[in-house]
Amino acid sequence: VNSMIIYFSLYCLLGYFMESIYVSLFQRHWISSGLLKGPFIPLYGVGACLLIYFAPYLKSSIYLTIFVGGFMMTILEYLASLFIEKVFETKCWDYSHHRFHIQGRVCLIYFIMWCCLSYLFIFYIHPFFISLHFINDTMNIIALIYMAFILKALIDRLQFHKLNNGLDIH
Repeated sequence: VNSMIIYFSLYCLLGYFMESIYVSLFQRHWISSGLLKGPFIPLYGVGACLLIYFAPYLKSSIYLTIFVGGFMMTILEYLASLFIEKVFETKCWDYSHHRFHIQGRVCLIYFIMWCCLSYLFIFYIHPFFISLHFINDTMNIIALIYMAFILKALIDRLQFHKLNNGLDIH
């Protein structure tokens, strides 16, 4: 459990940088991605923890890793979209301009990207971080502090949303 807190924190941060760089390349200037203010996107932390949990079952086949991992991440993205719209009354992404989308929440091209990322994560990214052997008491404290910042950003976002009568601030 302690290691999952560290991994959640780590992958929230890495997901933030990955997504911000991805979006910034298309916009040709720096874009700080994510719903929350700060360098974290919980969707990536939750997704990473799901993949870590299921990795022993998925590693038996590259195809299983790719398709089941991609499917799990696509379902997570769909559910996250529903949650964000319900709680914050805003949309963080809209894939309705892509072919083969479901309600603009998920689409085929990002399913394929999730498949690739799942494979890379299970076979290369996460094993690399495991090999660093950085899980210790200090990292637990840092991860808990980081999670406190995530919680603070979430609470701030909810309060801001209530104060502004549900106005979209994007």
